[in-house]
Amino acid sequence: MLNHATNHTQQRWVTYEGKFMKKLLAILFLTYSLGIFTQNKTEFNCVNEFDEIETEVELQKTVRYKIISSRKLYTKETFEFSEGILIVSNLEEKLKPKEIAKVISTIGIKNNLSKITAFETCRALEIYYKKTKPNEVELNHLKENLIIELSLDINKSLSKKERKRNKKKRDFIENIGINSCEILSKNKFENFNKKDLSNMIVSEASKNVEKMMKIYDLSFEEGSLVFMEDLTNYLIDNCEIVKELIKRNE
Repeated sequence: MLNHATNHTQQRWVTYEGKFMKKLLAILFLTYSLGIFTQNKTEFNCVNEFDEIETEVELQKTVRYKIISSRKLYTKETFEFSEGILIVSNLEEKLKPKEIAKVISTIGIKNNLSKITAFETCRALEIYYKKTKPNEVELNHLKENLIIELSLDINKSLSKKERKRNKKKRDFIENIGINSCEILSKNKFENFNKKDLSNMIVSEASKNVEKMMKIYDLSFEEGSLVFMEDLTNYLIDNCEIVKELIKRNE
């Protein structure tokens, strides 16, 4: 009798714990997902709040920059790095192309950006993000104020252990992402909404908590946030129904 009561209590606790975890994960998901759906890329502040870092270039001891937007890049090896759009405010005119590349690389390495597009003016950024086709004057301004488009293989500079961990994370996300996309794709495009996506992300995080914490080697809260962000980004890049949802909410 006592054993039965104990088992019943444990069962109730497991059910309660599962519900609590899902609630917590749903709250965590909301903390970052709002930006995915509400960001208007033509309304950004590219004047204030610049970061500054030191460089190894003689003519450019420090550089001031701001990351206007960034998006995780999903490759065969890793999901750790991003593509970033930057504005750089104090680039020396006398810098040679190789020196410019070195300066911008410093920003990329510090911020885990393996693909960078850097501009000099706010106007260039406005043109870049325009939804309509730019006219000839705008195109000329864009070309004149594009500093560089740069790709960096940051993953190659990591240790073998770090690369292995990154690959493990990437494969973990891909396996869950493929399965999630198959389930989500059973919805009709016109009926699919943010809540459907949120429910799927939270459900997968809840089901994979133990494995996620082991692979990510982070606390529950930190690991859950990074995992849900990684899975969301994977689905945005690789799942048609999610791509359409993002387009509808731009």
